[in-house]
Amino acid sequence: MKKSTTGLLLGSALVVGLSGCATPNTTPSSDKPWYQQPITCGIAGALIGGGIGYATSGESDEETGGVVGAGVGSAAGALLCADRTPEPVAEPEPMPEPEPEPEPFEPVTLSSDVTFAFDSAELRPGAEYELNEVASTLNNNPEVLVTIAGHTDAVGSNEYNLKLSQERADSVASFLMSQGVAADRMRTVGYGEERPVATNETDEGRAMNRRVEIMSQ
Repeated sequence: MKKSTTGLLLGSALVVGLSGCATPNTTPSSDKPWYQQPITCGIAGALIGGGIGYATSGESDEETGGVVGAGVGSAAGALLCADRTPEPVAEPEPMPEPEPEPEPFEPVTLSSDVTFAFDSAELRPGAEYELNEVASTLNNNPEVLVTIAGHTDAVGSNEYNLKLSQERADSVASFLMSQGVAADRMRTVGYGEERPVATNETDEGRAMNRRVEIMSQ
């Protein structure tokens, strides 16, 4: 009986193998050799499985054993041919370059004897060179905010000195604005004679007290 049905069982195994390895895309993979194609592995697995099932079954169930073995073999063959190529690992994105640290803004002190005429808030031409340097530094560091503070000596009334020191600070800010520095980056304040850095009893000391300071906030 086994000899008479060998051809039938092998044919059945072939059919089962073909159906077991059938997928929605049956086009052979161009990057695999023929013996690793899913259809080849399915057929081979079906034939081997069918033969084992046929050989190990009794006479009464030889056909059933062959068919079952073919089905199992085709599934095993398809698994053997399954693509186990690991998924490509995405390259990590490069870290962004750190932002450059802003240049430290060094406080600038402008002497009123050089910057302004006596009892005036109008800038002298000689002050423009130093203020151009300040404007360049601020324009290159747009995150820096500054305070412009005006100071006077103790000659005259405190009220007058407060007003004059504020006008001189505003005059410096106006020049910096003309050089491209935004107004909202500058705060002006006049302290008058309240914050001396030297004595007001000598000409030299009073000259040091008449000043405009520019410092970062």
